[in-house]
Amino acid sequence: MSEKDGPLLTLGWRLRCLGPPSLSMLMARLEGAEAYKDFVALVRELLPEWEQDILRQPGPEEQIAAFADRFQDRYFPLDDQARLGEFEEYGLFLQGIPVIVMGLSFDDYHYLPQDGPLGILLMTYLLEDPYQEEDARIALAEACSAHVPRELLQRVPEGGLTAEQAHRLLDGTKFEGVARWSDMHRGGSGNFFLDVCYEDLWETEFPPWDREAVEELAQQWPQAERAQQQLAALADWLEEDPPARFQELLELIESGRREVNGDA
Repeated sequence: MSEKDGPLLTLGWRLRCLGPPSLSMLMARLEGAEAYKDFVALVRELLPEWEQDILRQPGPEEQIAAFADRFQDRYFPLDDQARLGEFEEYGLFLQGIPVIVMGLSFDDYHYLPQDGPLGILLMTYLLEDPYQEEDARIALAEACSAHVPRELLQRVPEGGLTAEQAHRLLDGTKFEGVARWSDMHRGGSGNFFLDVCYEDLWETEFPPWDREAVEELAQQWPQAERAQQQLAALADWLEEDPPARFQELLELIESGRREVNGDA
């Protein structure tokens, strides 16, 4: 082989070794192209004025992160996985809206005595156990008794207040957050973000990427934020002086129960 022909022969040998792309590789590329097309359509549907800004990003992760940032400004926040560019493929992102949910799962409820904030523990003990498990209620009582006298805990209505009782006694008062929590901790608020937990999402499916679902969730997000803020403020207030403030809450409940016939 002459020196002149060497590079050409080498190139030819390499090309023959490469051969045609496999069918699976071609399918992967086609699927990626289709997912990109769907992502572009989503951008144009929900954030048309930001199309160029989003699509000029260098890759899927950056484009999805840019989309998440703009989406949050207009609708509601997405999970950090999207905002931080952790979606490597359009197809995975398009499977469903990566929502942030605040619902309490079965496991979350049972871990409250171990790591829940004191204000939340006190409010939870005031309420009926959604799972009707005596051991869980005993664990809550033990956790609370480290911060408030047991004689105060013994004044809590046996089994805790039902959601109906909590609303009747506390709506319109400064303790209304307890009534909100009675809905939230059993998944009965009627608000998607407050009622659904991550366990629910993975067992079923994430909300679909369509305008109707996005607009419905966008309407519910401010309500979820207000409920969480109200709950956090009340929890913080209780934690500033647990014995005195829990007693104040109990006295209001006891006064209201005395005024309601048949609810002694």
